[in-house]
Amino acid sequence: MALSKMEGLEHDEGERLAVDYVEGILQPTPTCDTWVQIWNFQARPDDLLIATYPKAGTTWVQEIVDFIQSEGDADRCHRAPIHDRFPFIEWKIPFLESVCWGSWYDHVRGWWDAKDQHRILYLFYEDMKENPKREIQKLAEFIGKSLDDEILDKIIHHTSFDVMKQNPMANYSSVPAKFMNHSISPFMRKGTVGDWKNHFTVAQNERFDEDYGKRMADTTLTFHFQLKKSQIQPV
Repeated sequence: MALSKMEGLEHDEGERLAVDYVEGILQPTPTCDTWVQIWNFQARPDDLLIATYPKAGTTWVQEIVDFIQSEGDADRCHRAPIHDRFPFIEWKIPFLESVCWGSWYDHVRGWWDAKDQHRILYLFYEDMKENPKREIQKLAEFIGKSLDDEILDKIIHHTSFDVMKQNPMANYSSVPAKFMNHSISPFMRKGTVGDWKNHFTVAQNERFDEDYGKRMADTTLTFHFQLKKSQIQPV
């Protein structure tokens, strides 16, 4: 395992956080320092790993999983902030720019390929927004839980974006401002699909489409980047 030192990155309070390379991927030093333990971790047969690229619905899936395990019991799911309920490799660091964690392409393609050799459920954010009941039911079945419609409806409600955004056990508002300053940008932002259209210029979108086409040309994995309003079920 080769590590090479890099300049630190600034977070909200102007402090510097060092980053290193682990296996060719840039990571915060707290992750690097514990990489041997992470690499040697032995999962149990009933362990569930949620593997997502940053800001890709991680908290949403965590909350859904907890509600599934709790069979829709909101009081039980409010027992602690979500970052205490779920061990999270990256949690003990300030928020970093997406320069860390490596290529998004490598992440999604790697897990897509791995699903043919391992028991992996691949979820798409767009599908979850389009039909949350269908996707939550799919996730429950993967975990081994059989939920009736009443419990499913409770989970859909409590894990909707608007409810989670107001829930201090899910919205990271309990995190000290020096690690996550919500006055600059709230942890839970819009929770929508297709907001890229409000940020990308035509030229930027063309460059993205060209790069995406090259990097995803030889895979069966495909994404859709916007939804029709008629497709989205109310939550």
